[in-house]
Amino acid sequence: MNRFISVFVTEILYIRSDVNYCYVHLRDGRKFLIAKTLKEYNDQLDPLLFGRIHKSYLVNLSAIESCNYTGHEIRLHNGICLPIARRKRKGFFQQYAQAVALLPRLAS
Repeated sequence: MNRFISVFVTEILYIRSDVNYCYVHLRDGRKFLIAKTLKEYNDQLDPLLFGRIHKSYLVNLSAIESCNYTGHEIRLHNGICLPIARRKRKGFFQQYAQAVALLPRLAS
């Protein structure tokens, strides 16, 4: 809370809200507690890079390994599964489809 840490946006896997704080989870396994709301992050980060999947989660779209449409969750490359809120599903899947079309990888 009393220090400044600079990370590349691409190093962020996901951000989890905890009331008026957020835990920023990085690809290397580190996580940081930040005194900032998820809405602030959502407004600042590019919607082609990050998607809001739940009231408590903002996820790096390039970190998604798979989407389970019937189970309503996503799986990240590191094996973590995150829920997709019922009200966020349609918008998220549209946003993810746009992002996948721009990402330099094959999607299946």
